[in-house]
Amino acid sequence: MDRQTLRQLASATMLAAVLLAPTFVSAGADEEHLAQSHTQFTSVVTKKAGALVVTTPNGATHQLNENMARRHGQKPFKAGDEVVVVLDENNYIVDMHLKGKEGAHQWVTGKLIHVGRMKKQIKLQTPDGEKVFPLAEEGQKTKGMEEGELVTVELNEAGTVIDMHRADVGGQ
Repeated sequence: MDRQTLRQLASATMLAAVLLAPTFVSAGADEEHLAQSHTQFTSVVTKKAGALVVTTPNGATHQLNENMARRHGQKPFKAGDEVVVVLDENNYIVDMHLKGKEGAHQWVTGKLIHVGRMKKQIKLQTPDGEKVFPLAEEGQKTKGMEEGELVTVELNEAGTVIDMHRADVGGQ
């Protein structure tokens, strides 16, 4: 085989590897499993102006609502609870647990088939077939994502999508 044929074969092999990327599933809640753009910190839930809040290390506060805990299958947080908080790249809380009770999340990569606007769910084509997951929120997480794109979704303990990004096929 000549050099040009070998280059074409290598390019075709790499393209096939990217297009047929296997589902990537992992579990864990420690910092090594955080998405690159996420930050994690520990805080104590306090009351401020009658609402429950957590304070970031830089002094910003985030108001809590009871539904956030329920979406994760937990009891609502109360003042005095020590919690581990995970913020996404937009400084939005995507996960929060009592310290020492961190959950195990999963990441699933697949080709985006559909994002349901009326019925908050997402459908992915994975090597294991089509998978449908409920969405905690549709808005920002799915904005700009096109059908057919390779995406990675983060699932909480309840199996609900709490975050979504274009897949990083080179880094996984």
